Amino acid sequence: MRQLERYSSITPIAIDDTSDLREQVDQLFPGDIALFGTDRLGVPLDYLYIGLNPRDDYSEGRRNSINEVGFYDATSYCSGIPLATQPWAIKPYLTPRAALKDIDTMRHINSLEHPQAIRTFEPKGVIRLENREVAVITDFIQGVRSCDSLVDEYRETMLPEEKARLIARTAFATMHYFHSLEKPYTMNDAQIKNFAFTINTEPWCIDTETFQQTNKDSAKISRFVRDVGSCAYSMSGQYNYDGQRMLDPELIIKYFINPYEESIPDLYSYGTVDIVQASIEGLKQDIARGA
Repeated sequence: MRQLERYSSITPIAIDDTSDLREQVDQLFPGDIALFGTDRLGVPLDYLYIGLNPRDDYSEGRRNSINEVGFYDATSYCSGIPLATQPWAIKPYLTPRAALKDIDTMRHINSLEHPQAIRTFEPKGVIRLENREVAVITDFIQGVRSCDSLVDEYRETMLPEEKARLIARTAFATMHYFHSLEKPYTMNDAQIKNFAFTINTEPWCIDTETFQQTNKDSAKISRFVRDVGSCAYSMSGQYNYDGQRMLDPELIIKYFINPYEESIPDLYSYGTVDIVQASIEGLKQDIARGA
């Protein structure tokens, strides 16, 4: 996200009430940064300015995304004195609407109380870019690693089986969690690049832009099945540089498809269970054949 590097420092604008966030974002000018809240480190925001220092090394463990997410050390200054430095990830969106929708999604996911809750990055504010684009600022948590970057690490050799199991289990835990919520989410881009885990191998959600809350009636059930298929085919389609498949089909079936299949009666209503089971059985056969 090189377009931010022209700003050596930015005086932040406070947004305390985010109920009318869309209107407030529309009033920002290119280069404006708006942080949620009225103060930072106990200092009113209009007393501060923020210096952004690019940190490309923070992208380690994360393949560059199509959105060109930028990583920075954000240092807060007051009267020229540095107060604190925090790592930020800054992700641009093509429209303010897309940015604000994702902020709502991230906040909702992080507000859920659930024994197996999976969290995502916390939105801290927005930056107005050129051409009406908006970037969302989130905290950056080191130690979170995307599954595709783990695969990339072993493309010259072969992915160890325990790493392949970690990917499959992470994908299952993440998908099962979001599909099982009282108001479930579909991921709609369930490739392994969008699954991640923490340093403690706990699932973590790194990209919620395509998430959508929907019900499980018969007209929409295909969206959930599509998530499962997209993920399974994404895992099955990983090859090393010698053309060898990196995640064995039996492993994908054992640690991803079978656990999901076993949970179908709990995830879906009586009228849709048969539809999902038939689809998953077909998917299992495809993966077993090496599709």
